[in-house]
Amino acid sequence: MQERILWALAAAATAILLGSALWSHFAIEAPVPQAAPKKSSIAPLANPIRVEILNGCGVTRVAARLRNKARALGLDVIHEGNAPSFGYLHTLVIDLSGDLNRARQVAEVLGIPHLIQQQLEDPFRLADVSVVIGRDFRRIGLLEAAERPQ
Repeated sequence: MQERILWALAAAATAILLGSALWSHFAIEAPVPQAAPKKSSIAPLANPIRVEILNGCGVTRVAARLRNKARALGLDVIHEGNAPSFGYLHTLVIDLSGDLNRARQVAEVLGIPHLIQQQLEDPFRLADVSVVIGRDFRRIGLLEAAERPQ
């Protein structure tokens, strides 16, 4: 009888541990109340800028959603994927080519307040600008629908 009780307790403890470990992975996020969408007067870019979009927050499909918005705004998204970690608190626009004006345009078009310059000696790099999506993407309204120019 004691063995059955111990087995039942061990099974319950295992189920609880497994459930808590997987909870954050499968949990459905509650919608965050947001203010009414801002009216943007920014027109799509005339000359496309080659951009890579990286998920730095770990939210599923966030890079794909931003890719769609960025392409609608005239950015040439040439790569989408994951950042080296999911620990980015702030969304960043990173100038990779040495032309800070291009990075500023991307930051302005997407409404991203944080901009840095990081030039790497990589002759095979195709992107001019990198966008790393941080955990603040909802707060800054990063994925609000892009307005179509009239």
